[in-house]
Formats: sequence, structure tokens, C-alpha cells
Amino acid sequence: MVVLLFTALLLPAQAAENGQPERIVLGWTADPATSQAVTWRTANKIQDPQAQMAPMDANPKFESNAVAVKAQTQAVDLGDKTVYHHTANFEGLAPDADYSYRVGDGHVWSEWNTLHTASDKPKRFRFIYLGDVQTPASLWSRTVRTAFRYAPDARFILYAGDVVNDGSNDRLWAEWDYALGFISRLAPSLASPGNHDLHRPKNAPKLDPVPSVPDVWRGHFAFPLNGPKGIDSLAEEAYYIDYQGARIVSLDSNILAGGRSGEAEKAKAQDAELAWLDEVLAGAGSRWTIVVHHQPLYSTGSERDNQELRAFLMPIYDKHHVDLVLQGHDHYYGRTQKMRDGKIVVPQEYGTIYAVSMSGSKMYKKNPKFESLMAVMRGDTQMFQVIEVDETRLLYEAYSVAGERVDAFELQKEPGKPTKYTPLDSDEPASKK
Repeated sequence: MVVLLFTALLLPAQAAENGQPERIVLGWTADPATSQAVTWRTANKIQDPQAQMAPMDANPKFESNAVAVKAQTQAVDLGDKTVYHHTANFEGLAPDADYSYRVGDGHVWSEWNTLHTASDKPKRFRFIYLGDVQTPASLWSRTVRTAFRYAPDARFILYAGDVVNDGSNDRLWAEWDYALGFISRLAPSLASPGNHDLHRPKNAPKLDPVPSVPDVWRGHFAFPLNGPKGIDSLAEEAYYIDYQGARIVSLDSNILAGGRSGEAEKAKAQDAELAWLDEVLAGAGSRWTIVVHHQPLYSTGSERDNQELRAFLMPIYDKHHVDLVLQGHDHYYGRTQKMRDGKIVVPQEYGTIYAVSMSGSKMYKKNPKFESLMAVMRGDTQMFQVIEVDETRLLYEAYSVAGERVDAFELQKEPGKPTKYTPLDSDEPASKK
């Protein structure tokens, strides 16, 4: 009798542990002004995965107004076990509004978290841009937490690839999630895939001609499915969102960095992505245009030179007067002057600024090849960037984790004219501690 009673008392606790939501990450699959997506994971399969949301209310009885949304579940085989990633989409939300949300199965729930929808009009906002995380996340944690302390109002975090050192290694995803803590539950994540994110287990089947991120990578994120049509491998890797007067474009540069492929399927994907990029930038209108991808056009570290990538992308960026390109991969901070056709232009002419950064602890030596094009270079420094955007001004600030403002500039937009580029003093003390 005692044994049976003890077992009965343990069962609810075990069920709660097995169904307990973990790795909760906000994202988007549609318009940020009227929708919000959230992903999470459970160790075991649950019967009714769902998320609840309610308008922000100071009254703790607000739960009675919560609306439930059913989630989709993806079983992910990790080799030694199978886990379950869930995605829920809230739609029909009010623009520029606060909400509370939680995820679970109707019985076991996460804590309540909060989110803020985008405005449906151009309006000032800030976001955090991070270069390669990779490993160990125990050192990267100070970067993302310091960045969030400097910009607690950041509307999202933009990753320039290599979120982890091995995209198929679930232990590294656990470290990434632990380092983020509650931040991923408040600030949505947008990520562009890096070459390390594409890694598969050693015993996995040979990669397709067009490599794609593994299921465990996809399970952690929810991104728009508005990328190149007919290329399944680029789904949620090449995509874009419009956020309060800015068009943010994620590009999968992995399939472009090696140059023109002799494999028909890969060449088709390259052509499709480039045509899609051209179309998306052409449709940006008067918005700010910010592109993020992993491999840089002008390498800052490890004696690299992505000539093929420049040949693919530079003409498109120049054609559409892209304002800013954010990159990773080279583990050495560098930011160009205003560039067009591979040359520095004066601040009042049309041109694009290219940045390369790293937020983790893995560092490379400086590549001097493009030093003459750089406004700022810095090595052996964990960095984060805070970018502020309003209708006529873009402010870019790059900080070290120790609080030094390493780099800063602003762009000013006038209708029908090139943006005006103004470098700012980089040695000022951090203004948002």
C-alpha cells in the first residue's frame, strides 16, 4: 500500500517533468504587426500542444481572457532519443500592442511571458545584431546578456549565422538556450544559417546537392516561408520581414560562397535565390534595406577572399542601394566605409556599408587584404551591435562586452536622394549602460 501510494504521488511530478516546456523562442512567420510565432520543446510527445495569449492587463485574473492556439509538432530524432518541437502562431493581433502568452499542453504550462507587436507604420525601434556564437556558450552568455542590458527595448535579435558550432549537436543548442535565459522569450530571434549550422551527424546520409540546416536547427526557430519558390532547402533560410519602415532580408550565402556550381540542382537554387533577392529588394520601396548573411563580401579574418560572393551579390546590392549588410564567419570585427562597385564613395553618394562581427569567443587573425576599405577593425574582442532605426535616421553602434563603443555611424535618409553617411567617434563611453 505504501509503495502504491508513493508511486501515485510520483506520477504527476513525472508527467509534469516530461511535458514541461523548454527552449521557448519567439519568432515570426507572418506580419510582425499582426502576428507572433513561438516555438518550444518537450522531452516527450504531448497530446494537445498549444499556446495561450491575452492582451496585457495588470489584473492577475487576466487568464480568463486568454485565447488558445493549437500548435504543430515536429518529432526530431537526435540519435539517442527523440524530442518534440512545437510551433504556435498567433494571428489577428493589434499593432503596437502588449500581450501576455504561455505555452504548454492544457495541463502543464510555462510561465507567462510578455511580447510587443510591431507598429504597422514607420516608427523608431532598436534591434541587436550578433556575429558568430559558436562555442562555448558559457563565454557567449556575457555578450548576449550585456547586449540586452544595453538595449532592453530591442525588438529582436538578428544572428549572422553559426548560432552553434555544430547544427546537429543538441547539447550545443541546450548551451545556447541556457546562455540566453529568458531573453529568447521576450525578444524574437531572426537567424541566417552559417556553415557550422549545416553540420550533420557523422553517420548521417550524404547531404543533398543543396545543403540545408538539420531538423534540430529548424525546430528552435519560426521564420517566414516567403523565400525562393520551389527550393525547399531554402525554406526559413532565405526570407524577409518588414518591420516599422525597414525590410530585413536573410540570405543563405552558403550555396553562393563556393561560386557557380556544376551541379544542376545547386545551380538552380543559386539562380532562384539571386532572382528572389533582386525581387525582394526591388519591392522594398522607401524602406530601409538591411541584409544579413553569413559569409562576408569583404573578409576581415583568416586570409579569406569570397570573390564569387562579391560577383553574385555586389551588383544586386549596388542596383538597389542596399543600406546595410550584416555578416559573420570571419571572427574579426570590421566595418567598411560606404561602398559601391568595390570602391569607397563619398558620404553623399549611393553606396552600401558592410559589417562583420563575432559575439562568441573564437577569434581569428586580421586579414589585411581589405583593410584599406575598412573604417574600423578590431580583433580578440567579443562584440555586439545595437542598431536604431526610425523613418529618416539609422544609428549603428558596436560595443565590446566590456562597454567600449568600438564603432559608430549614422545614415540619414531623404526621399529620392542617397542616404548621407556620417561616421561617429568610436571612443566615447557607452551611452546605454
